[in-house]
Amino acid sequence: MSLFDKKQQEPFISSYKALDKRIICPNCGNDKFLVRDVLLNTPGMTFFGLDWANRNATALICTSCTRIEWYFEKPAAVD
Repeated sequence: MSLFDKKQQEPFISSYKALDKRIICPNCGNDKFLVRDVLLNTPGMTFFGLDWANRNATALICTSCTRIEWYFEKPAAVD
């Protein structure tokens, strides 16, 4: 394995909850989502080359209609 080999990450599909309430897609009613951690870039930090210092958020992508829901705190996975 070389430095330039990219490890394929399997998409993690699950149901999630926030504030002890199951998250349901408001568009289609689905409860299964792909989860991605995303960086919240700001123009000022990008200008100074400090993108790494920006905050993170979590995006849940509906597996049915692909609507994206953003969460500042990562929702908990439900079994």
